[in-house]
Amino acid sequence: MDTSLRGEEPAPWGSSLANLAELLIPLLDAARASSVAEVGAHAGDLTQELLRWASGADRGGEARVVAIEPEPPEALRELAARHPELELVRGTSHEALREIEVPDAVIIDGDHNYFTVAEELRILDERTSWPEGPLAMFHDVCWPLGRRDSYYAPERVPEEHRPGPIVRGARVMPGEPGLAAEGLPYPWAAEREGGPRNGVLTAIEDFVADRDGLRLAIVPAFFGLGVLWHVEAPWAEAVADVVEPWDRNLILGRLEANRVFHLAEKQRQFSKLLHAHERVEIHEGMLRVMLNSRAFALGEWASRLRRGGRPAFSREHVRRALGDGESR
Repeated sequence: MDTSLRGEEPAPWGSSLANLAELLIPLLDAARASSVAEVGAHAGDLTQELLRWASGADRGGEARVVAIEPEPPEALRELAARHPELELVRGTSHEALREIEVPDAVIIDGDHNYFTVAEELRILDERTSWPEGPLAMFHDVCWPLGRRDSYYAPERVPEEHRPGPIVRGARVMPGEPGLAAEGLPYPWAAEREGGPRNGVLTAIEDFVADRDGLRLAIVPAFFGLGVLWHVEAPWAEAVADVVEPWDRNLILGRLEANRVFHLAEKQRQFSKLLHAHERVEIHEGMLRVMLNSRAFALGEWASRLRRGGRPAFSREHVRRALGDGESR
């Protein structure tokens, strides 16, 4: 039996903001940033791009990079060990953003739910003032988490701040506002998409609605990049020049819709294949138990008698079906 599929799922293509580095780095330059904090650095894919940016000659190698991750995986810890210029902060985003020096730019890609993102924005807002506030960039502002909460650690979000029931091991498919039997997997997610106080984009839009002079651009690629800045910032025009061609671009949006559909469908097909393999393994196990049973031996003996020594079924037939070769 081929067990190469067991315990594995296809890589979630496009899950890292490093896929948008060619846009993020020019935005940092346009905002004249000399420091950036990355909330939700995970394994450090984007962090490596930020370190390369920080070491650029035009910044004199003095730009500051902060990676915030409550439980940094080994890859990120090793990256920090190799790069003393990287400040690794082990804590939640709410803890870290209260403690670190407010950076020129912040990249929000941590826990993707309304409460967490709204609090991240509130903390930044308390510690600075617009238009001096940092350039803020957000991942997952499009489907599926733009309008649906997901959680790495649900216990960190008070129940009264959740949009409704949440489900462990949730799977989602494009066009399905509820949950699906198969599709993109999330450790925890809201049972339904949409509605108030639900999703990353909803949190950002509510924040913008309560303040004057803020502009939000949305790049519909790789689960969506949100870019937020004040229109009176000294670098506002330069940032707008970089992001405007991509903002809510219809062609990009159609490409992304096609991408996530095929990604979710691939996950669905993989799950079906994995379940089929599991069913075959169960049947194999039952057959192997049956081979050693007295009832099977008696049944084979009776079949030989009735069919003149040529039984309808035998241990040899079953062993060959299982790939065990000739009986001895």
